[in-house]
Amino acid sequence: MSDPLRPLRAAAATPSVHVAPDHTTVPRYPGPGTRSDAPHLVVVAGSVPVPGLRPTDRLVRLPAGGDAATLLDRELATLPTGTRILVTGPETVVQSVRAAALHRGALDEELVLVPTDAADATRDRTVHCGHCHHRVVVHADVGDAVVCPGCRLVLLVAGHHSRRLAAYLGAPTPERAP
Repeated sequence: MSDPLRPLRAAAATPSVHVAPDHTTVPRYPGPGTRSDAPHLVVVAGSVPVPGLRPTDRLVRLPAGGDAATLLDRELATLPTGTRILVTGPETVVQSVRAAALHRGALDEELVLVPTDAADATRDRTVHCGHCHHRVVVHADVGDAVVCPGCRLVLLVAGHHSRRLAAYLGAPTPERAP
């Protein structure tokens, strides 16, 4: 994955005071303590430390730049019924594994997501342009303005996250990048 783009300007827009964070679709992560007793496929992205494994867990590593869909296609075919999926790593990768798992029939209740960068407000985020549908990884916070490399419009990183696209909505503004 290439280096993420930097925001055009920090805190260009503030989240609406009329919408409480609990009423947005920004992902919330309960943490690894919410694991059930079921066996888990533990997907570790890159060089992230391995979380506590249980004897019934299966560990797989998703290398940097690896394809989550290919990994899940290979692993899900061999798992016994009832196995859950725990994913840890940067949020961009965790969300791409989540989207691939949902596309393959997993339920949110079967997934435990543990992004290693969730405590950082400004972090790498995948942003989907609402104008040209280009997706880009940016280093930004919700409310920041970024430039879409596809259409060169200035986008506001909205408090809306698509589980299917594994991306935050980039709401177009009338401005064009310089």
